[in-house]
Amino acid sequence: MPQSARMPDFDFAIHGTGLLSALLAGLLAGEHGKRVVRIGMAPSSQRLPRSLDVALPLSVHPANWLMVRAGEAETRALLDKLGATQVGLETGVAIVADTAASASALQHVAHLAHGFGHEVGRLPEGWALRRVPLLDPGTLGGKVTEWLKGAGVSSRDDGPTDAAHTILAEDSAILSFWSEDQRPAALRSVAMTATLLAVPGPLLAPVQLFPDRGVTLHRRPGNMLLALVSGDQDIDARLASAIAGPFPVKRLATTRYRRLASADGAPLIGRIDGAFVIAGLGDPAAFLAPALARLLAGTSSGDEAVWFAARDPSHASRAGLADIWGTP
Repeated sequence: MPQSARMPDFDFAIHGTGLLSALLAGLLAGEHGKRVVRIGMAPSSQRLPRSLDVALPLSVHPANWLMVRAGEAETRALLDKLGATQVGLETGVAIVADTAASASALQHVAHLAHGFGHEVGRLPEGWALRRVPLLDPGTLGGKVTEWLKGAGVSSRDDGPTDAAHTILAEDSAILSFWSEDQRPAALRSVAMTATLLAVPGPLLAPVQLFPDRGVTLHRRPGNMLLALVSGDQDIDARLASAIAGPFPVKRLATTRYRRLASADGAPLIGRIDGAFVIAGLGDPAAFLAPALARLLAGTSSGDEAVWFAARDPSHASRAGLADIWGTP
């Protein structure tokens, strides 16, 4: 058979190790009948988390909220199917604004959240949302692994793969795929620090977001606090400003890494230089796996197709998509 006529081994090679890549691979194989390989070395259980999987878009655009809320319902149904209902947790989230522009945007976000069914309350410097879906990759891992095997998803740590489509489903995959000088100009690399602290003091909510300070806090069992801090300037000062104390705070572990954001803070989803890129979705990324699977399988609904087309790198204009905070 001529080389040009040979069928590739896989329809999709999904690069990534987090929940988004796992759910996307399983849905493409199990729901859409595609031949899928997932590529990426599984992270150590000792590695600090580098993101949160929370169904809360920090966005002023109703269309983004609609996509996430629809994805949340589908993700709940998928967890039920996997017998993992109890690991789709709900949490409280407090969002604090430090500038007038952020306070105005956050008020709009709060109204959107209320309109899409969240319980919303006022805080002195922000807003609190209750019962926000939060996925725990550590608890979900076993159920998802069984599901992927049952769906026929292959798994490889690394190496070249014969696939019709290469999908870069997470920041680490994009950063590994292109060198810095080859990376698309629409994506910027952001320094990140993850640190685990022993903090017995109270929090406004189990998850706290300080978008102006670039700080995210997540209360963990045993008075542990996971902090994710963006940027490489004044890291300790910005982190300390988000914690009530008591000080000094014991630091248990720290890691540094990089995340990606689009130049305008809006998601960037589509083909770039031979690969399909999924970037800038932020914390709700895993909840959009069902819609992304339909996009890749060519079965998007009308509204989904419009939403994705506007965020495709080839789209003529991204006017009106920008968000005040962006990602991370």
